[in-house]
Amino acid sequence: MSLTVRLDPETKRYLAELVAGTDQDKSSLVRELIRERWQQQQKQPTITEMLGGHPDNFLDTRPPGSAESSRRRQLLVDHLAQRAQDRQA
Repeated sequence: MSLTVRLDPETKRYLAELVAGTDQDKSSLVRELIRERWQQQQKQPTITEMLGGHPDNFLDTRPPGSAESSRRRQLLVDHLAQRAQDRQA
């Protein structure tokens, strides 16, 4: 596929400098830059995804019977209140 690109003088100078620093011609350099930009925009997997996800029960640190969110919220409130009391003592 053929493509014509009009460059302003400043961009033309940048391209010339980039080409001078490589063994590539303008077309191959532009193709490489497009590929690099495309790869940057692709979603990268997180480290957790690369390792296959969280181990079973990894985040299950709640006390027994605390599956309900309001229960978890109350446990957190109680825990923080106890910490505040412990600091004052």
